[in-house]
Order: sequence, then structure tokens, then C-alpha cells
Amino acid sequence: MSSAGLPESFDPTVAAREAFAWHGDVPVSDFKRLADLLVGTSGAVKVSLQAAYSADRQPAMTLKLSAYLEQSCQRCLQPVTVVIDHEHTVAWVADEAALERLDALEEDSDADTVEYLPMPDPARVNTLALVEDELMLSLPIVPMHADCALPVPETVAEDDHPFAALAQLKTLKH
Repeated sequence: MSSAGLPESFDPTVAAREAFAWHGDVPVSDFKRLADLLVGTSGAVKVSLQAAYSADRQPAMTLKLSAYLEQSCQRCLQPVTVVIDHEHTVAWVADEAALERLDALEEDSDADTVEYLPMPDPARVNTLALVEDELMLSLPIVPMHADCALPVPETVAEDDHPFAALAQLKTLKH
């Protein structure tokens, strides 16, 4: 178990058969890869996991995540609070052939409701890594404030111009 009581890993088939569910808060500091994308690691992520079988009888996990994370605004470089309210369902299939078949069906139906992944070997999924991946994918590509006070460049006085000395050299006669 991790520090927040989140199971370290799970078998997708067993979790779906037993209708595994977990709800709780996970400290942001537990997500090491996510921390590289943030300004600070204070706070917690509300995590809700619900395992079941998908409509096509594949073991699936629905993740619901909510958090307030601090990233660096790409305009002003000051901290900006990013609100995460993310829900995603992942289903695991037995092999690559089934994955390709389901991906082809998904392209035809334009449905983004379930993401299909190949079943890992051995059949254990790292819970914290799965949640962290979903958090990272839910972050904005370019975090920024709605209204930024951009830094105003200082005006350079004419006599402080870096090439002012060169202008004087042009007027000298040999």
C-alpha cells in the first residue's frame, strides 16, 4: 500500500470480478513524475477508482480525479492554479490482435469513452502509476492565467544605448 492507502497494484481481471472500488486522497508529493511539471507539491488529489467489466466484457477501471495543482504560467512565469476534474475509463484486452480490432471499431464509432490497453504480463497494474499517467494527461499543454500582467520591459535611455560608443567612432577623423 502507498502512504495514502491506495493499493500498490491490482490484477484487472480480479478487480473487475470483485467490483473493486477505492476512494480517497493521495498527496501530490507521491507523484514523482508529476512533480516535475508543477511549481509545488502541496495538496492532495481526490481519487476514485471503480473496477467493472466493460460493455464488451473486458476488465475495466474508471478513474475520477480532482485536484488543484500549481503550474508555471507560460506567459508571466508566475504560479497558476490548474483545476483538474478528470474522468476516464481504461479497459484491458488479452492480446494485441484484440487491441487492434477494438481500436478499429473505436475509429468507426468516434467513441472516446473507453481506452483499450494490452493486458500486462504478469497481469498486475501499478495503481499509482496509472493514476499519475491520467493526471499528467489531464494537465493543460500550455498552462496560463486567464489575464496575465506581462512584465513591462524597461525603456532604455538614448545615451545608455549599447552601441552609442560606436556612433562616436564614426565621427572621428583619421
